[in-house]
Amino acid sequence: MLAYMAETATIKRPKSHRRGAQATVSATQLGYHLDLSRQRIAVLADVEHVIVRLPNGLFDQDDARLRYLRWLRDPERRSARTQADADFVKAKTEMLQLKLAEKRSELVRQSDVDALIDELVGITLTAMSSMPARCAPRGDLATRRCIEQVVFEVRTEIANTARRKAGNRRSIYRANKR
Repeated sequence: MLAYMAETATIKRPKSHRRGAQATVSATQLGYHLDLSRQRIAVLADVEHVIVRLPNGLFDQDDARLRYLRWLRDPERRSARTQADADFVKAKTEMLQLKLAEKRSELVRQSDVDALIDELVGITLTAMSSMPARCAPRGDLATRRCIEQVVFEVRTEIANTARRKAGNRRSIYRANKR
């Protein structure tokens, strides 16, 4: 049965496919033929140089179709697209993992931590300010002055440490910006 099918059949092609005849079409007509927008045809011709525009501004429909199909089949193009897709999936997966960790309270926002630290330091400093009056017996100015001195030293040490950390953060920020 297969032996009989081996005969060659002649295919009648439309006039535009015969030798010598060139079907020149506009960007809109080519876009309709390739199922693309006129703007995408312009990008393929002028920016990506996939298809060639004739000197009269029109396109050879057959040549443009063949060039477009070759471009679609190009393994380098597909591997770049595959790499871009893989990078996108990786980034999306990472984002989802971060959201899940945040929902599980395994991860907190830096701004929330900073606000909590500010609040706790504020409470501590306020409590320390009232310590000399609360701890020293009434009328014992020597004890009160001693406690005030310790409170002053602790507050100064907290301020200096915070200033140093802020300076380190600024220098890291400047180094990363370069």
